[in-house]
Amino acid sequence: MKTIIQVRREDDVYVAVDIITNVADQGATEEKAVSNLKKGLEEHYQILMELSPKDVKTSLLDIEVEKYVQAPHPVS
Repeated sequence: MKTIIQVRREDDVYVAVDIITNVADQGATEEKAVSNLKKGLEEHYQILMELSPKDVKTSLLDIEVEKYVQAPHPVS
């Protein structure tokens, strides 16, 4: 799954925000903030799936958004 994130420095920490879900996390470095955000997003989607009705079909939709993101390189 791909998503769109923004990372900014706030005082002495980096904050990473997924602009689709508005889930955010922080870390002492940009890499740690992104790593923490990945964990938070996994938990977010796990909870969504646990709360979703079991009698409704749930599936993934794959779309391409790379052409809209003006980033020098993807964050891994």
